[in-house]
Amino acid sequence: MDKNTLITDRLILRPVAARDAEALTALADNYKVAVMLSRLPYPYKIEHARDFISWVNARQDDEGIFGLYLKPGEIFIGVCSYELRGEEEPELGYWLGEPYWGKGYMSEAVKAVVAHAFTVNRHAKLTSGCRLQNHASRRILEKAGFEHVGRYEIDSLVLKAKLPGHRFHLTREHWQGLAA
Repeated sequence: MDKNTLITDRLILRPVAARDAEALTALADNYKVAVMLSRLPYPYKIEHARDFISWVNARQDDEGIFGLYLKPGEIFIGVCSYELRGEEEPELGYWLGEPYWGKGYMSEAVKAVVAHAFTVNRHAKLTSGCRLQNHASRRILEKAGFEHVGRYEIDSLVLKAKLPGHRFHLTREHWQGLAA
């Protein structure tokens, strides 16, 4: 395994590949998923998936963008990443296909991706956020140790508006203290 492949109890996290385009499209083309995210277009077409895969493969070395795959057959179920988006600290983002909601997969993936950000790429801090009504996403962040730091506005590509959200931060120091 390389530094861009993570293994958890139930998941393999690795870069999304061209062979994943159809599975990615099938799960991302869901209004319930897209409306909670800032940058996911809806409807989501195969061209969007191909563009995303090309973009992932051109990412910076200090970012981590992972497709999530169920073991043992590597069934694509979503994406979890930390990216530099014009801010000092990388932002953690994620989405999961609706058939896989409520099973703890994203909490498992976030834990692995946060560890990657702090240990492999040595980031000092991560930020994240979620829409006010996205209680499941807020719980994922809180379980991972993120601390609520206030409200902010999230851009919504689907709704073409700025929407209220919760803002979270996690420092490497706080994360290390949680593991102790």
